[in-house]
Amino acid sequence: MTNLSFKRLLPNLLTILRIILTPICLYLLFIDMASLSFVLFLMASFTDFLDGYFARKYNSVSKIGSFIDPIADKMLVVGLFVSFYILNIIIDEYILFMVIFRDVFVTILRIAMQSNGIVMITSKVSKFKTTLQFLVIILLFLKIILFIDLDDAVIYCIALITAILTFYTGVHYLKNNFKQIYKG
Repeated sequence: MTNLSFKRLLPNLLTILRIILTPICLYLLFIDMASLSFVLFLMASFTDFLDGYFARKYNSVSKIGSFIDPIADKMLVVGLFVSFYILNIIIDEYILFMVIFRDVFVTILRIAMQSNGIVMITSKVSKFKTTLQFLVIILLFLKIILFIDLDDAVIYCIALITAILTFYTGVHYLKNNFKQIYKG
């Protein structure tokens, strides 16, 4: 494989690494190895930054990459939100519903758009939403790993605001892509 070929494949390889790390991260959380799970979460999160960076740097944005990258993100974030819910750590059914509903809705919308040759562009609001989701996950990990006396009500409020913003980005995607979806 040439150096140029590797550079073009690197973003997708990083995304695949994130997909591989996610179930391991979740498994470790459930077997009381939260510290190691947190390290894998941080690594997986870093691959999210790196794949976008290298895709732009090497001009290697691909159809497959633009499809699997958001799927990998959703697997990581939704997987952890569901895990924290099951483990009864701050996340409740309202937060979980908003996050899951939005991610399923946006994934279906993305698939419908891509099947019609339309690429959904990630909005700045959605990038901010992802940052907040990662912040909530980090706070939850810190609470269980370091037994930091973080106020549950404060964490819950941050998680709820994040879930509301998450839900809003689904509406935002529909609104911004409505004309593209129904043109003709």
